[in-house]
Amino acid sequence: MPVVDTVVERPLRLLVVEDEMLIRMVVSEVLRDAGYDVVEAANGDEALELLRAGVAIDLVLSDVRMPGSTDGLALLAFVRKYHAEVPVIISSGHLESQVALDAGASQFLGKPFRVEQALAMVESEMKKIS
Repeated sequence: MPVVDTVVERPLRLLVVEDEMLIRMVVSEVLRDAGYDVVEAANGDEALELLRAGVAIDLVLSDVRMPGSTDGLALLAFVRKYHAEVPVIISSGHLESQVALDAGASQFLGKPFRVEQALAMVESEMKKIS
């Protein structure tokens, strides 16, 4: 009898980077409810640790202004350099969208936003890679 290789597909994994705990929790929960595996980071430094540790990520959704030594644009630069294929959605209430897009963001999500907007952006990026 032939052996059949079975590939177990994991859900798409998203990294949500947001220092405002309530925003991070609500966005993460909506994304989990949509079927995504969500990894959370409270700032850019935590996100970098996860990426450097080899955690597989299919998309990053990151705020720009956060405490620590790594802001969202520095995180974006790291992802573009080492994981160029990973889409990055940048979110901010202070940054002009074109700055993020020129830096390599896949999309820009202005704050304040509705979680439905975040979900729609994530889903549009996931359709591009699946």
